Amino acid sequence: MSEPNSAPDPTPEVPKAPSYTYDTPAAAAPSNPLPPPTYGERVPDYSAAPVYGQQPYQPPVKRRRTWDLVLTVILFVVGFFGMLIGLFYAWAFSDPVLLNEAMGQGGMGGFNGTIGAGPAIIAVSHIVLYLVALGVGILLLVKNKIAFWVPLSAGVIAAIVFWGVLVSILLSDPDFMANVYR
Repeated sequence: MSEPNSAPDPTPEVPKAPSYTYDTPAAAAPSNPLPPPTYGERVPDYSAAPVYGQQPYQPPVKRRRTWDLVLTVILFVVGFFGMLIGLFYAWAFSDPVLLNEAMGQGGMGGFNGTIGAGPAIIAVSHIVLYLVALGVGILLLVKNKIAFWVPLSAGVIAAIVFWGVLVSILLSDPDFMANVYR
């Protein structure tokens, strides 16, 4: 078998090789279509772009609770004046003559009970509770946590201590107890 005589396939033309000459200047680089970023401007990072339909991650923004800050400061001011009133009552209870005159004016016949450590308990507890509440409250405000409950609870504890000591001082007087049950 012999092959039929056919025309050979035409070969494609080979492109001309570039010529490198060292005497001609190099071609200018293509210009950048975007201007360079200005100071403070961020260059977009396209490699970190979210996939279509996916929201980019944004860390949650902790906003300061203005109502908590205002309420905490108001409660600190009220607590300061409450501490001063507690110290005034501690001073008044520590003076037996003043307490005797106050009970005598109320128609009780004077004070015959024992004062004991009541005024010291009131004074120390009010100062310590206020300072602890102030420290913890400011720390919570700096950490952006809810802090109004700190001076509020310190005030409740101070009121319980105050009224407990006041009742114990008044109940130590037998004349007062006789007039109560009369």
